[in-house]
Amino acid sequence: MPRVSVEVPEELLEPVRETALLLYQATAESLHQALRAGDPAEARSHRLRVDELDDLVRALAGGEARLTGSYDLLHDVLYGALIDAGERLAELSSDAWRGQVPPERIQEAAGVVLSLNGLLRELSPCR
Repeated sequence: MPRVSVEVPEELLEPVRETALLLYQATAESLHQALRAGDPAEARSHRLRVDELDDLVRALAGGEARLTGSYDLLHDVLYGALIDAGERLAELSSDAWRGQVPPERIQEAAGVVLSLNGLLRELSPCR
């Protein structure tokens, strides 16, 4: 699996951290299920992903902005954060239509969506 690296702007660290933690939880649950099912190949696959997520979550908790990992992992984390940001934008847009949210909040949420989309495009091989 190719390793890639991406620089995450400070304002995007929290949504990326949230998504990484959700993926960590889901992968740990999948590992648990594979162990209970007695499927060593599946368990090994999940164990490797948990290890990689552990490194990523530790880096994010330390405030690191340059994240490095497998392409699949970073893509999944950034894509998940993008989906969450899009859902937040949709909710805010609905509330703004009713006059409950100022336009500045919509612009800010749209900026997060655009920035995360840009990060997905920037995934670059480590040197």
